[in-house]
Parts: sequence; structure tokens; C-alpha cells
Amino acid sequence: MSRDILVTGASRGIGRHIAIDLANAGHNIVVHYNSNSDAANEVAEAIQKIGRQTRTIQFDVSDREKVRQVLEDDIEAHGAYYGVVCNAGIHNDSAFPAMEPDAWDSVIRTNLDSFYN
Repeated sequence: MSRDILVTGASRGIGRHIAIDLANAGHNIVVHYNSNSDAANEVAEAIQKIGRQTRTIQFDVSDREKVRQVLEDDIEAHGAYYGVVCNAGIHNDSAFPAMEPDAWDSVIRTNLDSFYN
């Protein structure tokens, strides 16, 4: 069985730390990112230095069709994941009553729909 774990939002912050901790625990890591390929590649390099295998994949977690396409292609090429950490998310630094509808929709699509996607 594969020891690959997909960590969404692994290019920065908490996701980066989760990915590196899981690599230290003996897992190979699939580093997901949305837009910052440089940061994702830095995480992948850190994981390689630990001695684990890694690769990066890119998609917007709120884009259901793209998520399906990229994950199906990756699984076909490398096998099923041993685990998945759904870490990707965004925030909007405004008080709820002041949020614009588009901001609300973006947060919901990214933070909640992504788990389904």
C-alpha cells in the first residue's frame, strides 16, 4: 500500500508544518497548492531532505471539476492515497455584517465545499 498522504494547502502555514511532520513520521507527501508554486516547491525540497518522496499538485479546492480531474490523474499515475489532510482554507478579515456577498461565497466555497470536492 502507498504511504502517500495528500495535504491540501501544504505550501504555507499550518499545511506546510503538517506536511513536514508527516514526512518526519515516515510518509511520502503530495504537496497541494493553489497559486504559490515556489512555496510548494520549497516544502517539497524540505521533504526530500528528510528522505521522503514528494510531488506537488496544483488546483483550486473550490473548483469541483478541476479537483476531480487532477486527483483522478494523480491517483491513476501513483495509486490511491494512504491518507488525506484537508487543510486548505481562506479567511476574510472583515466582520460578518460587513462582508460582501462575493467574499462570503468565496470563503464558503473554499473552506466548506472543498471537503466535498
